[in-house]
Amino acid sequence: MGLKQAVTPGTQEAAEFIAKSKLEDFPQQVVTTAKLHFLDCIGVMLAGLRTSAARITAEFALDLGDAEESTVVRSGRKVGAVAATFANASAAAVLDYEDGHMGSFYHPASVVVPPTLAVAERENSPGRSLLEATVVAYEVGLRCGLTLRRRGGAHSTGAMGAFSAAAGAAKLLGLDKERTAEALGVVGSTYPVAFGQFTASLGPMVKESIGWGATAGVAAALQAQLGFTGGYSPLDTRTDGTEPFPYHPFDGKNWEILKTYIKPYPACRITHAPLDAFFLLAKEHNLAQDRVARVLVETSLEGARLNTQRPVSIEHAQYSIPFLIGCALVYGNVTATEVAEDRLGDPAVLMQARKVFVQQNFDMDALYPRRYPAIVHVTTTDGKTHTMQKETALGDYDEPMTAEQVKDKFRANAELVIGKQRAAKVISLVEGLEHVKSARELVQQLHVQDSP
Repeated sequence: MGLKQAVTPGTQEAAEFIAKSKLEDFPQQVVTTAKLHFLDCIGVMLAGLRTSAARITAEFALDLGDAEESTVVRSGRKVGAVAATFANASAAAVLDYEDGHMGSFYHPASVVVPPTLAVAERENSPGRSLLEATVVAYEVGLRCGLTLRRRGGAHSTGAMGAFSAAAGAAKLLGLDKERTAEALGVVGSTYPVAFGQFTASLGPMVKESIGWGATAGVAAALQAQLGFTGGYSPLDTRTDGTEPFPYHPFDGKNWEILKTYIKPYPACRITHAPLDAFFLLAKEHNLAQDRVARVLVETSLEGARLNTQRPVSIEHAQYSIPFLIGCALVYGNVTATEVAEDRLGDPAVLMQARKVFVQQNFDMDALYPRRYPAIVHVTTTDGKTHTMQKETALGDYDEPMTAEQVKDKFRANAELVIGKQRAAKVISLVEGLEHVKSARELVQQLHVQDSP
């Protein structure tokens, strides 16, 4: 304990925010945003259940213990909350379709929604508590993510998200300030760091240790509840003034959740500006696949690396600009239906992907990583070239998707698994989450065993 006194109380400040925050303390915009991101993640998780990775992690979760606390959504089976978190967070991340935060390069929903939902089910928490836990999980985790990045430390979603999951779980478990601080400290000693975390385009299932990060956070909160103690969190800084707080204080003025984006396409965010630009050109010039001779995409160096024309896995496809534009040309859409394991070998898509070329634009490197811009040139069979430049992508916090667009995305994802009736019920429950008596009422709508 002596060592902890040598640091300024960043963790203590976060712990007090977690323990004491109430729904009425949050601005309405924050609450509305939290609901939209929560709904979006549930839909993404449901769509992800159709993948091999979701099947494997669901089966693995059954081996982690047989306590009947929380539901593994893919199987409908109840296991311990820690095991359910692993399976459901993995499903939420497998399509690379969840939200993101540009400042921290962090995908918060997949390490906020599955763990808070698992613990809320375990505790039979009301929807109001689930909503409170969601907001504090975003705010604490994103600040930890910003701090880790600025210090040059590990910054995968699994690492940052472990603090989100711990914050949300601690809130739902009703831990006091002291136990909550220990939960964050336990995470600081145990969060996962993925070797080669930015090689996701090469095909590892579930990027950035997301399943394990969410699991580590829930485990930390449960351990702290039993009296386990931890070390530091990223929010602790030295008292000599050499390392000032690199994050916004929890003062009710700065809300990091409002700086997050929601994805319209199940793919790496770098691919989104190219897709936006292509769809705008296609609509303006009626660019059917038989009229397109060549597509040239100019983007940053990082984007230029995403140039595989024949991906070998669904994860690989999420990092392939040619394959994604091939889907857009053939199907007129890029959703979980098109970017799916059973579509990887689609000869029509692969033929169109061969028309797409990606090259580095050095001017765009100056904008990366604050922006992921692109210039798209489409040459038609009559020799004309049409050009579109995008510096932002649909879904960015300064180019947001509308609430109805987010709900349309949810419906497209959720109806693949649970059908229209239950998808509509989930929308209703999330929109009125503060009035839901038990989180279990929401979880019951997600069972997939009897889905159409």
